[in-house]
Amino acid sequence: MPRISEQNPEDVKFENVHLKRIFLEHLNSIYFGKKHLIDFFEEIKELASLAYLKEAVQECHEATQKQLTHLDSIYSAINETPSKTTVLGIKAMTLEAYISAIKTGKTAMERDVFIVFYVQIIEGIEITYFDVLRNLAKTIGYSNTFINKPFNLAVKNKLAFEAIYKAYITEPA
Repeated sequence: MPRISEQNPEDVKFENVHLKRIFLEHLNSIYFGKKHLIDFFEEIKELASLAYLKEAVQECHEATQKQLTHLDSIYSAINETPSKTTVLGIKAMTLEAYISAIKTGKTAMERDVFIVFYVQIIEGIEITYFDVLRNLAKTIGYSNTFINKPFNLAVKNKLAFEAIYKAYITEPA
């Protein structure tokens, strides 16, 4: 059996057309993932029991809508349109979150903790997507600053939910 030569990452060269295709695929994934999250945030807001968690989820919902508008402007700036793609990873994660939160026998506090936990995971995924998009944009000559706004918003949301999670699981002094 012939041995496949091993390459180092610096040995691999992508054509600009391939990088643009990868960029667009990632952009489509985050775009349609966010469209799915709009409904998810509505569902979990109803499951949350603590008022400030409901408010945080509502703020995340509104931020997601703003990010979608911003993503639309990115598509316009690069003369592209969103192309429907499957977002099975995000859908599976939100389904798991929903099922974990509605399992029978959970107290309201336990449900809230599960909601916050899964939203943090989802925000982490978004941060990764936006970071990849920023790097790809820079490599292919697009201005990567147009991705900073949704990236920063995802980071802000993740930190807010981390603070809520810590408040829930920290024992009073």
